[in-house]
This record gives sequence, structure tokens and C-alpha cells, in this order.
Amino acid sequence: MTSGRPLRADAARNRALLLDSAREAFARAGVTASLDDVAKAAGVGAGTLYRHFPNRDALVLTVIDEGLMDLHRLGTTLADAPDPLAALREWLAAYIAQAGMFDGLAKTLATAPTESSPACRMSREAGAALVARAADAGAIRRGVGIAEILDLGAAIAWVGEQPGRDEAELGRLLDIVVAGIRAA
Repeated sequence: MTSGRPLRADAARNRALLLDSAREAFARAGVTASLDDVAKAAGVGAGTLYRHFPNRDALVLTVIDEGLMDLHRLGTTLADAPDPLAALREWLAAYIAQAGMFDGLAKTLATAPTESSPACRMSREAGAALVARAADAGAIRRGVGIAEILDLGAAIAWVGEQPGRDEAELGRLLDIVVAGIRAA
């Protein structure tokens, strides 16, 4: 919906159900997943889906933006965490999960210009603040910035896209990255 009016409670619920269903469908089958199946899984008709999202691209972009806003909110929540390195690790784990949502997204997120969307800019700024805090606390090596963190996270997400990889392996890779950026 593009009007400035707030959604009715049932419309807001349907939108949230559609986004949840789309997230699951895209993770399972990629962005070419059947939109009819997305609507059915949400318990609504195709007309309801198209009232909220006029086309596939709008739905895909909204799913991505919602995930990026989740990263922003998480970064804001972690900004005052007692352990800056643990906070950065938690945020990076969430970034990897977001970037690995469906094939090709890791590359897109890693190379997206910050001005590509407000959600992209805000999530990147939240991550950058966590990186700066960890650096200021002496928890990570000097010279490590958000660009390197996003590249490393995208690389781990890419590994997760490969057949036969599991979440435990991605966790081990994340541990290796965190050990590698830790201050000597």
C-alpha cells in the first residue's frame, strides 16, 4: 500500500502474514517462488497480496528492507551491550542470516550503495557504530571497518548458499572471522 493512511488492523495483520510467508517461500524456493503459494500460506487470496504488493519486485524489496530494518533495530539494541565484540558478533550473525535468506542476496547486500534504500543505509550505520565501538574499546584490530565486516559476512553467507553446508559450519566460520578481527 502506498497511501499515507495507516493500515486497518486486519490489513496490517495480512501484510505481516504475507511478508512472513514470502520470507519462508523465498528462502525455500528463491525469489521466483509462486506468489499464489505465498498468498495461500498467509491464508489470504491473491487479490490481497496484490493490494499490498503490486508485483513480485515490490514484495521482494519489501522483504529485503524489512530484514535490513531488523538489522538496524538489533544494532540499536546492541549499542550499549557490555561486551562490544560480542555485540558485533551477534549483529554480524544476524547480517549473515539476512544475507543468506536467498541465493544472490549476499552479493547484493555487500555491494549495495548505502543510498540504495533508507533501510540499507540505516542497517549499515548500525553495524558501523558497533564496529567503531568495538575498535574504540580495543576489542578489534584498528583499520577494520564496516566494509570489511560486510564483505566477510557476505562471504560466509555465500558459503551457506552452497549445497551441503549447514548452520553449524557457518557458526564456525563466524568464530574464525571474529578471532581474526580481534585485537592482538
